[in-house]
Amino acid sequence: MEVINSYIGKLFGQNLRYSEQWATDLVVFTSGREQRNQVWERPIRHWVLPYNVLKTAPRDKLIKLFRRARGRYSIFLFADPNDYECTFTECSITAIAAQVNFQLIKSYYVGEAETWDEDKTRIQPSTEYVPTIKVDGAAKTEGVDYTLNDNTGVVTFGAAPGVGKVITADYQFYYPVRFELDVYTETSLFIDLWNMGELPLIEVIES
Repeated sequence: MEVINSYIGKLFGQNLRYSEQWATDLVVFTSGREQRNQVWERPIRHWVLPYNVLKTAPRDKLIKLFRRARGRYSIFLFADPNDYECTFTECSITAIAAQVNFQLIKSYYVGEAETWDEDKTRIQPSTEYVPTIKVDGAAKTEGVDYTLNDNTGVVTFGAAPGVGKVITADYQFYYPVRFELDVYTETSLFIDLWNMGELPLIEVIES
């Protein structure tokens, strides 16, 4: 699956616009009292890419991605420079009897009342960042003790770790996203320079 960062470069240090969307069902009674019901247990993220000016080569690649995605239709991957990795503390799963498959997660605000978990299904391959999987603090070897599906984020052990064993992981991940608009706009500024306007992305929940 395409990674948009490979078309337009890394965004570290750039002015990336980010917003976060939650869903709350709000009921207001005649007395003025409110009842708030949480609809989503996790947020959906939005980004606006800051690359307003590109040279022809990356501009051509970006247009190709937009056309291949058919606007809002298809999903691709995005590495958020502010949230692209998970630490051992943030990914901790306790095994149950005979369990060999474990979905990688990331816990936000670990140990606080507002914590929530998210499944991470698009893992950066080991050619870019080698993940580390531990069982009760002991590191395991990929291809020997377990396999990791980069597309689903599922770790499969050759043998069940055992009841109560704690599986922790350190890894990096992408967000599955799509374009928020079906319209692509650009302006030719000069020879080999293009103004791409705004490129809004929205996170796609896959599971």
